[in-house]
Amino acid sequence: MGDKNAADIARLIHDETFDIDTEEFTRLVAHAGDLIVKYFEGIRTGIIIPDKTLEQMKESIIEPLPLTGQNLWQILEEAKKKVIDQAVRIGHPKLLGWILPSGTPIGAVADGIAGALNQNVALSGSGIATAVELLVLNWIKQILGYDQNAAGVLVSGGTLANLTALTVARNSKATYDIRKNGVKQGNERGAMVLYASKEVHSCILKAANLLGLGTDNIRFVDIDDQFRLDVKDLEAKIIEDREQEKHPFCVVATAGTVNTGAIDPLDAIADTCQNYNLWFHVDAAYGGFAALAPSCTPLLKGITRADSLTLDPHKWLFIPFEAGCVFVKNAAQMREAFSVSVPYLHIDKTKIPGQDDVDFADYGIQLSRHFRALKIWMSLKQYGVEKYGRIIEQNIHLAQYLSALLLEREDVEIVAPPALSTVCFRYYPRDLQQRYQRCDRGTQENIERYLDALNQSVLSAMRKEGKMMLSGTVLRNTFVLRACIVNFRTTKQDIVEISEMVQGVGKTEDGTLRRLHI
Repeated sequence: MGDKNAADIARLIHDETFDIDTEEFTRLVAHAGDLIVKYFEGIRTGIIIPDKTLEQMKESIIEPLPLTGQNLWQILEEAKKKVIDQAVRIGHPKLLGWILPSGTPIGAVADGIAGALNQNVALSGSGIATAVELLVLNWIKQILGYDQNAAGVLVSGGTLANLTALTVARNSKATYDIRKNGVKQGNERGAMVLYASKEVHSCILKAANLLGLGTDNIRFVDIDDQFRLDVKDLEAKIIEDREQEKHPFCVVATAGTVNTGAIDPLDAIADTCQNYNLWFHVDAAYGGFAALAPSCTPLLKGITRADSLTLDPHKWLFIPFEAGCVFVKNAAQMREAFSVSVPYLHIDKTKIPGQDDVDFADYGIQLSRHFRALKIWMSLKQYGVEKYGRIIEQNIHLAQYLSALLLEREDVEIVAPPALSTVCFRYYPRDLQQRYQRCDRGTQENIERYLDALNQSVLSAMRKEGKMMLSGTVLRNTFVLRACIVNFRTTKQDIVEISEMVQGVGKTEDGTLRRLHI
């Protein structure tokens, strides 16, 4: 190849391209738009999760690797039949099983625009995309009342956001230079210890593993009767670890646990962190944007004192996946954790008029970064924070309404105090409730095991029916049903129908209460 001259090489080049005719592309985009509109129009109807196994899904779409191109219109038609029609209807008003975004329509449009622009928002040279992200980050800080000088970055979601924040916490609170010397950890003296409630999200465990802290050095703090972190137990564990010459360095508080929606006592935890010189991190992936709902403002008191803070706009800002966010109050500490200087990424900023020195690659793990800010910017502009506040407040009231309707039924027990927009309950037939009060401890344990199996059966029946979707979880060793409303489409009538359906799937065909033959 090296022996060929320019003319020889030129004959090998045919100037092929992936571009298509403008008129055809216009029709293609219009047709794709129609498919999206029809999907939104039908999102309330049909089965939420298709009644097919993964193997059946794989079989429906399997084909040989394409060697030659195919017709655009045929591809779109296949996308409709094989993908759109078989997709989980996330955004369905009765999908209450997980904390899933209903996804603003304008956010879907924004994702299309961002894909077309194809910006890599890593370095300040990305220009307008960087400017939009900086604006969005400032807006989010205003919503929380967080320090406007804090550094921040948009990421995929809570897992990467918490990993990012805890990396800064670990490096900042270590007694030596971790970047230079690596992690020295274990159960020996001086091991860094992280504290979190027993209800903390699993991503914190992942972060501890990835950061070399070791899961043995996560101290799980007891919870109170509202499933919030117990501050007295936190202090006792910190003192105990110090006496063993370990190195407590960080407390993770949760503003909206996945299981129950509980918000830890943030102000009291902040006081404890201040007293013992610990990093105060708040995982507010679920509940952070409840700051827009007046009823939740007192519950979030203390969140502005956090050294680091994570939120998920793809939860209660209803932004389409992916959209996570992380802030660190001390920007220098964030840069020290992630900044790497290499010549091939150097940009002479003096040649870019008006450009500041924000390189998002210096504030997190990613170098290749999608233009996530556009869908947040467009959604906030279309609806405004006042309407967001009303919708979030409405979700909270709908959860309270569901709880009240369930309480009216004598065969349902509310297992945890409703918090934010989450309701945890279980089927508990009245005759079993009465029997439980009269029998011995051994029989009570048998009833508890039976109730766990019964509620798992009820959940399976709900999912098989497919008209609504709840999830199951375990609270204090008890299996419960869980509803979480993070959906701008869910209405009061939906809640009434959900309550009736919950009652319905708990009954057999002859109308008697569902029982297991075990």
